[in-house]
Amino acid sequence: MFSLILAHLNRDMTTNRNTAAGTTTRSNRAPGLVLGATMVTTGLVAGVYFCFSVAIMLGLADVDDRTFIDVLQQVNERIENPAFFACFFGAPILGAIAIYQHRKLGYTEATRWIIAGVVLGLIGMFVTMGGNIPLNTKLADAGDPAKIADPAALRDSVENTWNAWNAARTVAATAAMAALGRALVLHGRAGR
Repeated sequence: MFSLILAHLNRDMTTNRNTAAGTTTRSNRAPGLVLGATMVTTGLVAGVYFCFSVAIMLGLADVDDRTFIDVLQQVNERIENPAFFACFFGAPILGAIAIYQHRKLGYTEATRWIIAGVVLGLIGMFVTMGGNIPLNTKLADAGDPAKIADPAALRDSVENTWNAWNAARTVAATAAMAALGRALVLHGRAGR
């Protein structure tokens, strides 16, 4: 499937390569759209992380321990949905396609920024998988918050560490979006 997508995009990139200078061609448009989609999906993921930092976790800071555990269990269960997964896994896939397209076009500087954006996005992804998700699993494995013997101990073992990991992934994902934004500017300049 991936090879079919690349073959189609490669064909699209080579169409109209010899058009007059200064016009936006089909060969430049498809990579720009893929890069734009990479930036948007990365930005949406960064926004989710940011929302946890500036709203959700602040809102939960003053609730009792059982409520804290219950709400996070529910949020963690419901975030596993097609819309979030499309962005979370789609961003690096789109980024890889954008790297391929921009290298093929010879947009060296834009390609470097795309690579930086994808790497930063992957750092955020790995922080999520190695830091936040194990803590989410710990909360889920605790079971019904009403039946947890010591909810304060569970919360103490999760909350501050989870917030630190979330801050790290927020910074990485936001930096990824900024790098992809720079790449998009360079793409536009190269296509003139």
